[in-house]
Amino acid sequence: MNKYYAVVACALIALTSFGCKDKSRPADLPEDMSPCLVTITQEGVPLAGATVEFKYSENVKYTTSGTTDDSGVAEMKTYGYAGAQQGTAKVRVSKLVTEGASEAEEYGEKGSLGNDFNVVDPKYMSYDTTDLEITITKEKCEQSFDVGAAVHNRAR
Repeated sequence: MNKYYAVVACALIALTSFGCKDKSRPADLPEDMSPCLVTITQEGVPLAGATVEFKYSENVKYTTSGTTDDSGVAEMKTYGYAGAQQGTAKVRVSKLVTEGASEAEEYGEKGSLGNDFNVVDPKYMSYDTTDLEITITKEKCEQSFDVGAAVHNRAR
Protein backbone atom coordinates (compact mmCIF):
# COMPACT_ATOMS: atom_id res chain seq x y z
CA MET A 1 0.00 0.00 0.00
CA ASN A 2 2.86 2.40 0.79
CA LYS A 3 4.31 1.88 -2.71
CA TYR A 4 0.95 2.88 -4.18
CA TYR A 5 0.92 6.17 -2.23
CA ALA A 6 4.54 6.87 -3.18
CA VAL A 7 3.79 6.32 -6.89
CA VAL A 8 0.67 8.51 -6.73
CA ALA A 9 2.58 11.26 -4.89
CA CYS A 10 5.39 11.21 -7.46
CA ALA A 11 2.89 11.30 -10.31
CA LEU A 12 1.08 14.30 -8.79
CA ILE A 13 4.35 16.15 -8.27
CA ALA A 14 5.38 15.46 -11.85
CA LEU A 15 2.02 16.62 -13.24
CA THR A 16 1.95 19.83 -11.22
CA SER A 17 5.51 20.74 -12.20
CA PHE A 18 4.50 20.93 -15.87
CA GLY A 19 2.30 23.94 -15.14
CA CYS A 20 5.01 25.77 -13.16
CA LYS A 21 7.44 26.49 -15.95
CA ASP A 22 8.60 30.07 -16.51
CA LYS A 23 7.10 31.81 -19.48
CA SER A 24 9.41 31.47 -22.41
CA ARG A 25 10.91 34.48 -24.12
CA PRO A 26 8.73 35.52 -27.08
CA ALA A 27 10.42 34.92 -30.42
CA ASP A 28 9.63 38.47 -31.57
CA LEU A 29 11.10 40.18 -28.49
CA PRO A 30 14.19 42.02 -29.77
CA GLU A 31 17.47 40.30 -28.93
CA ASP A 32 19.43 43.57 -29.04
CA MET A 33 17.71 45.36 -26.14
CA SER A 34 19.95 47.78 -24.27
CA PRO A 35 20.51 47.82 -20.53
CA CYS A 36 18.67 50.89 -19.28
CA LEU A 37 18.66 52.62 -15.90
CA VAL A 38 16.42 55.62 -15.27
CA THR A 39 16.86 57.76 -12.16
CA ILE A 40 13.87 59.75 -10.95
CA THR A 41 14.23 62.60 -8.47
CA GLN A 42 11.68 64.97 -7.02
CA GLU A 43 13.19 68.38 -6.28
CA GLY A 44 16.61 66.74 -6.40
CA VAL A 45 15.76 63.95 -3.92
CA PRO A 46 15.55 60.31 -5.09
CA LEU A 47 11.92 59.22 -5.55
CA ALA A 48 11.52 55.63 -4.34
CA GLY A 49 8.56 53.48 -5.41
CA ALA A 50 7.72 55.40 -8.59
CA THR A 51 6.56 53.62 -11.72
CA VAL A 52 8.43 54.57 -14.90
CA GLU A 53 7.00 53.62 -18.31
CA PHE A 54 8.07 54.22 -21.91
CA LYS A 55 5.90 54.92 -24.93
CA TYR A 56 7.97 54.63 -28.08
CA SER A 57 7.50 56.98 -31.03
CA GLU A 58 7.28 53.90 -33.26
CA ASN A 59 4.82 51.11 -32.53
CA VAL A 60 6.36 48.34 -30.46
CA LYS A 61 4.61 45.21 -29.28
CA TYR A 62 6.01 45.00 -25.76
CA THR A 63 5.85 47.43 -22.84
CA THR A 64 8.97 48.77 -21.16
CA SER A 65 8.68 49.75 -17.50
CA GLY A 66 10.38 49.72 -14.12
CA THR A 67 9.96 50.73 -10.49
CA THR A 68 12.43 52.98 -8.69
CA ASP A 69 14.37 51.69 -5.70
CA ASP A 70 15.41 53.69 -2.61
CA SER A 71 18.03 55.50 -4.72
CA GLY A 72 15.40 56.54 -7.28
CA VAL A 73 16.83 54.15 -9.89
CA ALA A 74 14.61 51.94 -12.05
CA GLU A 75 16.06 49.06 -14.06
CA MET A 76 13.89 49.09 -17.15
CA LYS A 77 12.45 45.82 -18.34
CA THR A 78 10.61 44.84 -21.48
CA TYR A 79 8.03 42.08 -21.05
CA GLY A 80 9.83 41.19 -17.81
CA TYR A 81 13.26 40.92 -19.45
CA ALA A 82 16.05 43.35 -18.52
CA GLY A 83 16.61 46.06 -21.09
CA ALA A 84 14.82 48.53 -23.29
CA GLN A 85 14.09 48.40 -26.98
CA GLN A 86 16.11 50.83 -29.06
CA GLY A 87 14.40 54.03 -30.18
CA THR A 88 12.98 57.25 -28.81
CA ALA A 89 10.27 57.16 -26.18
CA LYS A 90 8.22 59.47 -24.00
CA VAL A 91 8.65 58.80 -20.29
CA ARG A 92 5.70 58.61 -17.91
CA VAL A 93 6.28 58.70 -14.14
CA SER A 94 3.69 58.03 -11.43
CA LYS A 95 3.58 57.25 -7.74
CA LEU A 96 0.55 56.47 -5.63
CA VAL A 97 0.58 56.56 -1.83
CA THR A 98 -2.13 55.45 0.58
CA GLU A 99 -2.75 57.48 3.70
CA GLY A 100 -5.02 56.90 6.65
CA ALA A 101 -5.20 53.10 6.67
CA SER A 102 -5.95 51.86 10.16
CA GLU A 103 -3.59 49.61 12.08
CA ALA A 104 -6.31 46.95 12.14
CA GLU A 105 -6.19 46.73 8.32
CA GLU A 106 -2.55 45.78 8.43
CA TYR A 107 -3.60 42.60 10.21
CA GLY A 108 -6.48 41.79 7.87
CA GLU A 109 -9.25 43.24 10.01
CA LYS A 110 -11.95 45.46 8.57
CA GLY A 111 -11.60 49.19 8.97
CA SER A 112 -11.44 52.35 6.94
CA LEU A 113 -9.46 51.83 3.76
CA GLY A 114 -7.52 55.09 3.77
CA ASN A 115 -7.12 57.40 0.79
CA ASP A 116 -4.93 57.14 -2.30
CA PHE A 117 -2.96 60.17 -3.47
CA ASN A 118 -0.76 60.86 -6.49
CA VAL A 119 2.48 62.55 -5.46
CA VAL A 120 3.88 63.24 -8.94
CA ASP A 121 2.78 66.28 -10.93
CA PRO A 122 0.00 65.13 -13.31
CA LYS A 123 2.03 66.57 -16.19
CA TYR A 124 4.45 63.63 -15.89
CA MET A 125 1.73 61.00 -15.43
CA SER A 126 0.39 61.23 -18.99
CA TYR A 127 2.10 60.56 -22.30
CA ASP A 128 0.09 63.45 -23.75
CA THR A 129 1.57 66.04 -21.39
CA THR A 130 4.97 64.76 -20.27
CA ASP A 131 8.01 66.53 -21.67
CA LEU A 132 10.34 63.74 -20.55
CA GLU A 133 11.91 61.85 -23.44
CA ILE A 134 14.65 59.26 -23.74
CA THR A 135 16.61 57.86 -26.66
CA ILE A 136 17.86 54.31 -26.30
CA THR A 137 20.82 53.25 -28.45
CA LYS A 138 22.92 50.07 -28.51
CA GLU A 139 25.04 51.34 -25.62
CA LYS A 140 23.93 51.13 -21.99
CA CYS A 141 21.34 53.81 -21.37
CA GLU A 142 21.45 55.83 -18.15
CA GLN A 143 19.35 58.96 -17.79
CA SER A 144 18.01 61.08 -14.93
CA PHE A 145 14.79 63.07 -14.74
CA ASP A 146 13.44 65.41 -12.08
CA VAL A 147 9.66 65.56 -11.73
CA GLY A 148 9.56 68.82 -9.79
CA ALA A 149 7.72 69.54 -6.57
CA ALA A 150 5.67 66.89 -4.83
CA VAL A 151 1.90 67.16 -5.16
CA HIS A 152 -0.87 65.64 -3.07
CA ASN A 153 -3.76 64.96 -5.45
CA ARG A 154 -6.48 62.49 -4.53
CA ALA A 155 -6.46 59.55 -6.93
CA ARG A 156 -9.69 58.80 -8.77
